[in-house]
Amino acid sequence: MADSARWAISTRRRATYPRPEVKIDIARIAAAIRSDEYFAVSNGRRFRAAERRQLRVGARTGMLVVILVAVFGGAILSLIHQPAIPLIGVLNGGLVIVAGAGYWLLGRRARHYPEPVIFVVTVAVIGVCVLLGLGAPELAILTSGYLLLLPPVVSQIAIWRTLTHALWLLLYAVVILSFLALVPVADLSPIEKLDVALLALVSVGASFVGHVLGVRARIRNFRQLRTIKTLHRSLERQRRELERALVDLERTSRVDPLTRVANRLRLDEDFEEVRARLNRAGGSCGLVEADLDRFKPINDRLGHLAGDAVLRSVAQALQHSLRAGDHVYRYGGEEFIAIILGADAAATEATAERLRAAVEALAISHPDNPAGSVVTVSVGGTVIGPADIDETDGALFDRADRAMYAAKTSGRNRIAMDLPKWFSSSSADGRVAPDGTAPARTGWAANMGG
Repeated sequence: MADSARWAISTRRRATYPRPEVKIDIARIAAAIRSDEYFAVSNGRRFRAAERRQLRVGARTGMLVVILVAVFGGAILSLIHQPAIPLIGVLNGGLVIVAGAGYWLLGRRARHYPEPVIFVVTVAVIGVCVLLGLGAPELAILTSGYLLLLPPVVSQIAIWRTLTHALWLLLYAVVILSFLALVPVADLSPIEKLDVALLALVSVGASFVGHVLGVRARIRNFRQLRTIKTLHRSLERQRRELERALVDLERTSRVDPLTRVANRLRLDEDFEEVRARLNRAGGSCGLVEADLDRFKPINDRLGHLAGDAVLRSVAQALQHSLRAGDHVYRYGGEEFIAIILGADAAATEATAERLRAAVEALAISHPDNPAGSVVTVSVGGTVIGPADIDETDGALFDRADRAMYAAKTSGRNRIAMDLPKWFSSSSADGRVAPDGTAPARTGWAANMGG
């Protein structure tokens, strides 16, 4: 009965906590094992060039290490094994010469071909070890230890191609087996030879595995570095594009989208610079305001598209009538303002007349405008100087605005001037009348055929 109860409880627990299903994703495991991408990268020209540079630098350092080991190792062995001093001196001296030649070649003629140089020098190291073991019986055990250390060391220093490393290991295996076969039994017993052979096999395997892992790590680092460089170039390109977009936005934000002349924002910025210049250097500046005569009937009769076309034509005509350094700004719906740098009253008046004439010369039909049945403008002008620095922008623009309205109330298609109190010549003629009209005939307001 107790067994039945335990079986029921166990069954209920299995039902309550079902055993998780173990699914093995064979495709994912195969993809992780597959190294096609690594082979593709390792055979790439850029990766091989980077490997050659690293191999050349590392190989030259390795040559210096070989020279130091040959000199100091030879000195120590000579002190311990004095009977073998001639053999040790000859072999280590030859190794120093070979390593020195390799160092010199890697810095000059062979810098693009480091693998053959390293191959020759490492084979020379193997040869020195074997000859020491065969020529001096007391050094056979020590030589075996050196030979067993060489493959792992070479796998860490010589970052060459896998094929080159495999050929080097094959040559190493042949040499060490030949050494074990030639060394006398008195120097190495059969058991010791078997131990050295097994350890050599382990050393070869460790060297090859270390080489493969090192290559895969360098490939991974190379791919990551290449990805980072690609992202950096992409970010740099996007940054330049963003800067260009910001410059374009900065420029277009100061241009009226309809007439393509400067807008009110640009007017405020430029006028601030003009005021600063007048305050700093003195002089005078002309301010001219032009307004289309009876513009509303154009929109009512012909539509807003026709009205927009008229505004574009007038704006371009006004801009082309100015000097290169002066600008026209769209001030309102059909109102435009021009800043005439360095102009006195006479120059400002001449510019105002030139603007009026340029618009009339367009000969754009306007039947509802009695002034010649073409599109015309009324132009008002004023002059500002250092004495106006304390005035607000609105007060200065209002002066040109009053002159423009004086031109309109006097018959349209004409110009009028409203000069400040500080202006010295004939202020009575240079002021708009108290009723807001321009004088019938003065030096600053004239009927130009309106």
